[in-house]
Amino acid sequence: MIEHKKGKLIFLSYKLFDRFEYITNIISTRLGGLSRGPYSSLNVGLHVKDRNVSVIENRRRLCIGLGIESVSLTSCKQIHGSNVSIVNSKNKGKGAFEQEDAIDSCDGLITSLEDVPLLILIADCIPLSFFDPIYGVIGLVHGSWRGTLQGIAQKTVYKMKEEFGCHPEDIIVGIGPSIGPCCYEVKEDVIEQFNKAFPGEADSFLIKNKKDAAFLDLWTANFLQLQETGIKKENIELSGICTSCNSDLFYSYRAKRGETGRFCGLICLHKKTKRSY
Repeated sequence: MIEHKKGKLIFLSYKLFDRFEYITNIISTRLGGLSRGPYSSLNVGLHVKDRNVSVIENRRRLCIGLGIESVSLTSCKQIHGSNVSIVNSKNKGKGAFEQEDAIDSCDGLITSLEDVPLLILIADCIPLSFFDPIYGVIGLVHGSWRGTLQGIAQKTVYKMKEEFGCHPEDIIVGIGPSIGPCCYEVKEDVIEQFNKAFPGEADSFLIKNKKDAAFLDLWTANFLQLQETGIKKENIELSGICTSCNSDLFYSYRAKRGETGRFCGLICLHKKTKRSY
């Protein structure tokens, strides 16, 4: 990934997306905002116990740095599932400034609208960005372990195909910072569910150490599922950055035992203008 600095803001972008100047596709960090305490400093999650006025200002600062309008931000009420919604002219801008106004009960957003930035919130789960440069369609996903178990990455690709005619071989995907297999220890119930859902494949992303503890590799699980849809291996960029190991740069729910903020994945198609970074 590529690191960018705009004043006190630090954010990352995917190398695979960099050649498309009419698209903004970034992962924010926790740096450059005004939140305090466990939410310090660029918390963009309205649903945590941070002051709403601070979160709204943080979102505004991030959007100014990216050259996009915060009023058009579109987000969803994430439920750690696999529902994916289409963003249209009627629901664009939902969740920009109020959590209750966000698109209900989903963890993925897809749109072909220009100048409508999609936003998902992250604090260990995987942010996945999708872009079809042929049909001009973007998608953004919050990939929890439950969402991964239910195949949310695949469902996003299939919905892009069904709703917009996209071809998987044209789609590029970014797999952003999340808790890595180095830190994501899981218990027997999770192990059993993955073994049942992916018979013969689960060993590829369930790693056991010398003490027989099991660690879940969400990166590999999603990478393999994406390839199964027909997305080319070379069209998938994996950041390989663990949020738990880098909790000074990213919010990590597990590293901070639940009391923390949220960074974001954000993607936006631009109308005629180039991105600002």
